[in-house]
Amino acid sequence: MNGYNKSLVAVALVALLVLTYAGNVLCAGPKVSEVGNPHNLSSVGRVVGSTVLNNNTNWYRAEGDLSSTTNVPGKQVCIFCHTPHSANVAEQAPLWNRAFSTVTNFQRYSSNTLQIRVNAAARTPALYAAGAQPDGSSKLCLSCHDGVSKLGAILQGGTIIMRGGAGSATTGGGDVITGLASFNPSTNKMKNGHHPVSFIYNATVRDAINAGKGTSYTLPSEPAVILRNSKMQCTTCHDAHQNQSDDTKCYLNDGSVGDCTNSESTGRKVVPFWVLTKGSSAVTDHDAVCTTCHPMVIPSPFQTTP
Repeated sequence: MNGYNKSLVAVALVALLVLTYAGNVLCAGPKVSEVGNPHNLSSVGRVVGSTVLNNNTNWYRAEGDLSSTTNVPGKQVCIFCHTPHSANVAEQAPLWNRAFSTVTNFQRYSSNTLQIRVNAAARTPALYAAGAQPDGSSKLCLSCHDGVSKLGAILQGGTIIMRGGAGSATTGGGDVITGLASFNPSTNKMKNGHHPVSFIYNATVRDAINAGKGTSYTLPSEPAVILRNSKMQCTTCHDAHQNQSDDTKCYLNDGSVGDCTNSESTGRKVVPFWVLTKGSSAVTDHDAVCTTCHPMVIPSPFQTTP
């Protein structure tokens, strides 16, 4: 192959990589520093795909705007979760700028078919012991999503006034998360209809489940699913910094999937802050994460249905 042809191949490969990257970016949601990412609690944010700052538009955000001379810490993005000095580093927290939730009555998912609860050989130690609570990286999420903690109550940097909260003169979500994103124990959301978290999923658990149910469950492989200390946590499926899936897809009132701007939208994202990028289909991303641990078993065409 001569130098000219090699150059053409190199250019073609670069172009392919650029197009692939651009395609993935297009189907992903705004980055955490950008306007429109729900985890940007700042009063400002970058315009998507640009370095230009603009006023944030999120329901949960700090009081103020670009021109404000008060509530200045609220103009920062990372400060709501991270601090380089005097951070909370318990349980390997990543320079955490928040106290862990004080809530101690989260109820755990308890289906009669959940093997890590009903199968003695697969039971995760202490997961269903009296008073057992979420641990590890799930505690990071619950330091905001417990439905009790104040969003502006950071450890370093002073208390930040949130729009709609105490001391605010403008409408907004307030100090505490409510509604779909809240895991306040009074809603029983963590017990009913929510995937269990903070349980060990290792080879011993997998083999016990497969032996008891005749299944072929597998251990997840990196980077598709992240396990911390062999435990399934919130961060196994969710990435707080950017939704890697199609950020525009929501469930509609009839259970189907459509655009979040649809008048029939329930407001619940199909795959909120999902860890995978599998193209433009949020449903495909959803299946890919689930089947990493729960492989689909295709029945034999000769199998009879009881």
